[in-house]
Amino acid sequence: MTAIALAKIEKRFGGQNGILVLDGLDLTIAEGESYVLLGQSGCGKTTTLRMIAGLEEPTGGEMTMNGSTVYSRENRIWVAPERRPIGMVFQSYALWPTMTVMQNVRFTLERGRTRLSRAEATARTREVLDMMQIGHLADRRITQLSGGQQQRVALARAVAQQPRILLMDEPLSNLDPQLRSDVRGEIRKVCKSLGTTAVIVTHDRDDALGLADRVGVMDRGKILQQAAPSEVMNDPSSLFIARLFGEMNALDGHVASFADGNAVVAVGSRPFPVKRYAWMELGQKVVLGARPSSQFLAQDGIAGIIVESHLEGQMHRNKVDIGEGVMTIYHEGAALAVGERVHVATRPESWMAFPAR
Repeated sequence: MTAIALAKIEKRFGGQNGILVLDGLDLTIAEGESYVLLGQSGCGKTTTLRMIAGLEEPTGGEMTMNGSTVYSRENRIWVAPERRPIGMVFQSYALWPTMTVMQNVRFTLERGRTRLSRAEATARTREVLDMMQIGHLADRRITQLSGGQQQRVALARAVAQQPRILLMDEPLSNLDPQLRSDVRGEIRKVCKSLGTTAVIVTHDRDDALGLADRVGVMDRGKILQQAAPSEVMNDPSSLFIARLFGEMNALDGHVASFADGNAVVAVGSRPFPVKRYAWMELGQKVVLGARPSSQFLAQDGIAGIIVESHLEGQMHRNKVDIGEGVMTIYHEGAALAVGERVHVATRPESWMAFPAR
């Protein structure tokens, strides 16, 4: 069953001739699915989330939730946020600092659309706080909590309302890397255990990989590619998308020949065998890309010269000039001298090809 459907959604800020933020956006999210909107700042992902929540009104299109229309410009339908089956976790957490953890969660159950009695609200709050492993913090004020604990409270408050749809705007952006990884796992576990449909906005690739059943990559108000995280990571449809999921070494070339279902891309005088893509034509300009993790210094390979080498974490990060471009290569051991000659090898089938812009 479809939980959320957006059809030709448009959003302009500043009137009919204002700035176009979303341009005919189509998006369908299945019930129980964890869907991540990934993109750089200004791409339209938070605006999309706020429109699903009812905090922003579109300027065109139609939107349904669980089969009911919540917005239609043509039919003049608009359902207010409080009447939508949603819970929301804001980037700032939006907790009441003068209240305790218990009061923050219970207040929404007593005063929100659930309207539970004090006893029912207290019982459900304790259950959810225990689920989030913060039951022992029930009597602490928000100002006495760490960032990770506050994040759990914000999530508990949203989950306690038992929404069919849970919306999260950069829910992990305020956490340090180790805590971020731990809480990421908790969010996914909670959503799956409750069968909740989750829509999560992030600009962080690790959040997308760790939280999503499906990722939608956004840019300039459109979804460029949507698929399982592993597919978007390993078979991106453009160099732009590939770079959202990690560093890429890129070289300009052209399609030189086809043979046995594969293609050969020429970069200068160097031939590179790659997978043949349906969009390829002979002579077409392309960009070859490979992740540094698939490349290494070796005895044989593409000859180059070290132009930079410095320690980054437990590895040395090198810039290698191969003539047709500069590649980033990592290695263990001592730093290499600038000017040193090396060879760069690439694991078979690691090169990806993209249409040149």
